[in-house]
Amino acid sequence: MAKFEAHDEIIETMCDFKKGLRTLDSGSKVLAEQTGLTDDVARALLKGMKKSYTNITQIRGYSREKPGALASKIGKPNQAKM
Repeated sequence: MAKFEAHDEIIETMCDFKKGLRTLDSGSKVLAEQTGLTDDVARALLKGMKKSYTNITQIRGYSREKPGALASKIGKPNQAKM
């Protein structure tokens, strides 16, 4: 499957919104520009993400933590779930 050229930027926009670095207005505006979605659809997508129980690691598909930090979390409630 081909990777959309703005794929990583879209994921980081979603992660920034989930972490609280972007508001719903700014996040939906940037996401709409990156994906070509209408502003209403981008807003609904981000609103749905905020209510879901997904975390940043599940959105990205990987964790940016160091291997030692990841190893210490194995078997604990804060283990990265992919």
